[in-house]
Amino acid sequence: MKAALELLASVRRGELSVVELVGQQLETLHAVDHSTGAVIAFDDDQVLAHARALDDRFAAGEAPGVLHGLPITVKDWIDVVGFPCAGGSEAHQDRRPREDATVVRRLREAGAVVLAKTKVGGRAGVKHPLRPERSVGGSSSGEAAVVAGGGSILGIGSDSGGSVRLPAAWTGVIGLKPTAGLVPTTGHFPRVGSIGDGRTQIGPMARDLEAVELAVSVMCGVDGRDAGVAPVVMGRSADHTVAGVRFAVLKEEGRWSATDPFSDAIEVAASALEEAGALQVEWPLSDWLGSAYEITQKYWSRPDRTGEEVYEDLREWDRFRFRYMKGVASVDLLLTPPVREVAPEERPITGDDFVFTLPASLTGSPALVVPLMSDDVGLPVAVQVVGRPWQDALVLAAGRVVVTARRE
Repeated sequence: MKAALELLASVRRGELSVVELVGQQLETLHAVDHSTGAVIAFDDDQVLAHARALDDRFAAGEAPGVLHGLPITVKDWIDVVGFPCAGGSEAHQDRRPREDATVVRRLREAGAVVLAKTKVGGRAGVKHPLRPERSVGGSSSGEAAVVAGGGSILGIGSDSGGSVRLPAAWTGVIGLKPTAGLVPTTGHFPRVGSIGDGRTQIGPMARDLEAVELAVSVMCGVDGRDAGVAPVVMGRSADHTVAGVRFAVLKEEGRWSATDPFSDAIEVAASALEEAGALQVEWPLSDWLGSAYEITQKYWSRPDRTGEEVYEDLREWDRFRFRYMKGVASVDLLLTPPVREVAPEERPITGDDFVFTLPASLTGSPALVVPLMSDDVGLPVAVQVVGRPWQDALVLAAGRVVVTARRE
């Protein structure tokens, strides 16, 4: 499967029309959906009409956008005009948004073509594209399945406690949770925001890192509607080097530890960073995973807690973030496993599955999952790179280094 930038270049050179590219990708997506059940809504006629319109404008001399012709898919928690958006709820099956979510509007204005909407965790029937008996994870389960299966070149999901990163790790694709406040969540259904749920961020998933970075660079920035978005420029990973960057490693704490394949992957990634000039230092914070787990468990149970209890929970969350910002003054990046184990046989997802992804959600940090290798039965094994808030470009630069250590 060609990388996103290679396909975009082919379209710009006239070697491939948008209709041809979209048609081919739709055919593949239908095949992937047949085996995974990951798609919740198709509308091929509408999609091909959009593709023809892009070809017509290009032929007329209109300058193409940076994503001109790129086929993408979107999670059923993000509004896309022309498709239903039920937010994964049976109660909203007839809901059809009247405007695109900000991220979708920006992607479409840049030339992307939305092929379909995908299922979210909790909806039965999403199968692992590599091993049907294994769990895809959630909640961006449909996106992970179609991207990993080759049905989508770029998937747009959302991540509250690891909902992009966990399924990315279990299916072997790259997934990014951006810094909280970098990408608008306007048009996320159900509605989220910096006060309503500051953990939830919209983020991309792809098989290549360049597509992930290009997508978030298009989606980010103030939209005048999400008050939680700051006027901060993301920057480019190409402008960053990891030489002299300080990174720590956290593979275990208390009752949680990574299995051997993930421990091995961390060592491979750490070696790649050191060879590129990064410096490994000690992780300075204790009870890091445990505190994040406890705070998140209370957050999940907030409907059953009193107002006074919730107020104290929020104070605890604030103290957690303060401790993090103070503690990592001497640490630029944290390298961890994204999950404790490879994709398990199909079972309910538990809080323990997210233990390595929860802290970055509470601190608002950018966190990138990169698959590095496979275990002895061929299941994906990944690492997670976490940075300080607003250091997304540095995290992506580190991801570029880590990708060079990938073992197919």
